[in-house]
Amino acid sequence: MRRPPIGAPWVRAQTALSRDATARLSAGSALVLTPHPDDESIACGLLLATKSARGEEVSIALATDGGGGWFSTDPEPTAGEIVRIRRGEWNRGLDDLGVPADHRYELGFADAGLTGHEAEVADRIAALLVDLAPAQVFVTSPDDLHADHRALSRATCRAVRSVYGTGPAPELFAYRVYPATGLWPQGHPGTASAAATVAQLVRSVPVLLADRALRLRAPAAAPAKVRAIVEHASQKRLLDGELRYVWGTDVELFRPLDPASV
Repeated sequence: MRRPPIGAPWVRAQTALSRDATARLSAGSALVLTPHPDDESIACGLLLATKSARGEEVSIALATDGGGGWFSTDPEPTAGEIVRIRRGEWNRGLDDLGVPADHRYELGFADAGLTGHEAEVADRIAALLVDLAPAQVFVTSPDDLHADHRALSRATCRAVRSVYGTGPAPELFAYRVYPATGLWPQGHPGTASAAATVAQLVRSVPVLLADRALRLRAPAAAPAKVRAIVEHASQKRLLDGELRYVWGTDVELFRPLDPASV
């Protein structure tokens, strides 16, 4: 029997130790910042579908054009075609999640290029915060395993500090897309053995106990999330792999994010 990836027990451990915050997370208007077309469906699909069903105002801002990502068994098209295909998938997925078309914003930065444009990204996000005045903001975790994800988190925190200073601000939450996010605080070693990985998992349990994630459980929204995920056919090999441990449940995990800490 093939050993499951370390992401599986890590996600289960986080879920088991998480605190229920379904009522808190379901209520209120929200702005979700997503680095690539599909990240919001993977990590916030239940959240978006639940808020939409409740009549809460939800908005999405997509930071990049997605042109660098192709995980289909079909032959890879040109970067321009990938952008077109992924944009269509993104919009159809958001249709499934109930996000209104006029609440979808595309910032248009190049895939894999956010790190070099953090100031510009922060300015665009700050303008959205002023225009939308959301009660909650959701963004990728500052330690997620992709440079664009980390850059978007930094830019969002910068925008929140710029708009609100030390005054009242929206609740800011981090979500994680990759299941192993947080397991290796100092960065994933290139050649971690199975024994070293298990040892790191055990060492991380006290950290999880001290920093328990907030849990949204929404079984009624799970079918909508699955439909949204299925729309992203260009990402099928990635979505059906280890990422399934993030999206293939009726639970999503979030952590409060202090904008001054990033």
